Amino acid sequence: MREEIASKPNFRYDINVLRAFAILGVMFFHYKVPFFQGGFSGVDVFFVISGYLMSKIIINSINRNEFSFKEYLGKRLKRIVPALLFLIFVLAIIGFFFYLPEDYKINQKNATSSLLFFSNILYFLNSNYFDPSSDTNILLHTWSLSVEWQFYLIYPFLLLLLYRVIKKKRAILLFFITSTILIFVFSVICTTFQPTASFYLLPTRCWEMQFGGIAFLAENFIRNYKWRRALAILGYILIFC
Repeated sequence: MREEIASKPNFRYDINVLRAFAILGVMFFHYKVPFFQGGFSGVDVFFVISGYLMSKIIINSINRNEFSFKEYLGKRLKRIVPALLFLIFVLAIIGFFFYLPEDYKINQKNATSSLLFFSNILYFLNSNYFDPSSDTNILLHTWSLSVEWQFYLIYPFLLLLLYRVIKKKRAILLFFITSTILIFVFSVICTTFQPTASFYLLPTRCWEMQFGGIAFLAENFIRNYKWRRALAILGYILIFC
C-alpha cells in the first residue's frame, strides 16, 4: 500500500473520496433510498471539484506561460469522449432489443445530444429532472457532463483575459469571490421563477465551478494542519447534511 501511494505522489485521494460521496448520493437519490432525498446535490459537489481541477490546470499553465488551448481541449476530449462513446454504443445495441420504436428514437435523440454536449439544453426544453418520466431516461445523467463541457470551453478564455487584466493573486481571488456571490444570487432568483432552467443551464450553475476556483486560489492561505483538518471535517458534515 505504501509503495502504491509513493508511486502516485500527486494523486488526490481526498478528491476521489469526494467523487465517491457525490456518486453514491446521486445513486441513492434515484433509487429512493431513505434519508437521501437530497442526494442529487452530489452533482453540485462534482461541479465544485471540476472547477477546482480546471482552475488548477489552467492557472498553473498560465503562470508557466505554457497554456495551449489545443492541448487542454485534447486532454479533456481524451478523458471524456471514449468512455461516453462506449456507453452510448452499448446502450444503442441493448435499447434496440428492449425499447419500442418511438422510445428508441427518443433514446437516440438523447444520445446525440449527449455526444454533442447539449443534453442539458434538450432536457431543459423537454422535461424536469424531478418528473417521474425522467426516471426512464437512461442518459439523464449526461446533462451534467454537458454543463461541464460548456464550462471547459469558456473558462480558459475568461481566465486568460482575467490574468492579463489583473496581475495580483489576491485581486483575482477577490474577483472570483465577488462574481461567484453575484452569480449565486442570480441563480437563487432564477430558481424562484425558472427552476428547470436554473437547474440545467450553465449560467446558473457556473458559480459552483467558480467556487472550486476559489478553493484552488485560497488553498494555501491556511497552512495550519489543525485548521485545515477542521475545515475538511466541516465540509464533509455539510455535504452529508
